[in-house]
Amino acid sequence: MAVVRSGPLRLWVTIALVVAVVVSGAMILPKAAASVGLLQAADDPGRLAELRLPTVATEQRITFEIDDALSKGDGDLARSFLDLADAHGLKVDAERRERVTSSAASREVHVGQESLGGNTSGASDTWLGTAAALTADVVGITDVRDLWQEGGKLVQGEPYDRVILGLSTAGLALTGFTVASLLPSGGGSIAARVPVARGLGLLKAARRAGLLSRELAGKVAGLATSALDTVALKEAVAAARAFDLPAARQAASRALRPGAVRTISAMGDDVVALEARLGQRGAAQALGVVRDAGELGRARRLAEAMGGRTRAALKLLGSAALVLGEAVGLLLQAVWLAVGWMVMAALAARRLGLMIGRMIWRPALTRRTAI
Repeated sequence: MAVVRSGPLRLWVTIALVVAVVVSGAMILPKAAASVGLLQAADDPGRLAELRLPTVATEQRITFEIDDALSKGDGDLARSFLDLADAHGLKVDAERRERVTSSAASREVHVGQESLGGNTSGASDTWLGTAAALTADVVGITDVRDLWQEGGKLVQGEPYDRVILGLSTAGLALTGFTVASLLPSGGGSIAARVPVARGLGLLKAARRAGLLSRELAGKVAGLATSALDTVALKEAVAAARAFDLPAARQAASRALRPGAVRTISAMGDDVVALEARLGQRGAAQALGVVRDAGELGRARRLAEAMGGRTRAALKLLGSAALVLGEAVGLLLQAVWLAVGWMVMAALAARRLGLMIGRMIWRPALTRRTAI
């Protein structure tokens, strides 16, 4: 009797195993497929953001963010969310669309008023205002001023802003190197200095306005501290106090190690590229999200890939639009679970196949034996 009962029992066990495989597969496989997609997009910020946006870009969230941006007078951000909604097929009512369009059309920036005092004190009430003092950055006035102020504090043992000091030292060094390398005659071309001066000027403006992320500010400060030559810095500060621009540049070129200068230069280039694609508010928003020079470069690539939708993506995802971050472990876990499921599915298929084979062939063998 035990042998007879083993057949139905084995059948029910096999059915239960197959059901478990099907149910678990419905839960595991979609997550594993999404995880594989994210892992493959790890080095492509644009694709990474597009894969992650559907989970957070809902109609309710888009509506809230548009209203919030409009209430703060940020028509560009509201437009970014509208573009994102259209790209994902999400509905935005006509009244909100009209408000976004009107806000973008009526936006005017009074640069002259906002930049009042920017060339002399470096202070400004707004990001747009501090970024307006481009002429002073190009000719090196702000770098000399900042080196004088912050470098003087360092020499005297007083508290100083390491970010501003590092950027101003690199700014003097880079503008000198740029002009010397591009113009063999040694002339001072404004066009040659604009990209370097613009990028570092925007970084310093963001620092003063409190728009740099804590992590990015810490990385720049650490870079400046570890790469500074105190002796050369003192010479640069002395030259800056005498307003001897050539001597200050020459000393500044020795005050920072070449590797640090290259890193800061690349950051300046990335900020300029972000400003060109996203505007000054968009660049400031990115600087508040990125945590190091690498993520700043990724933000630039994200802007190149997503265009006007970039600001919305950064607002919704933060640094998750740029890197996988701590989610890598969870993604790999999902992939390994899928591998385990495949092994279980193969065993269940084998068991089911054997069971069906016994059901088909055993009666025939029994008849033959009886004959």
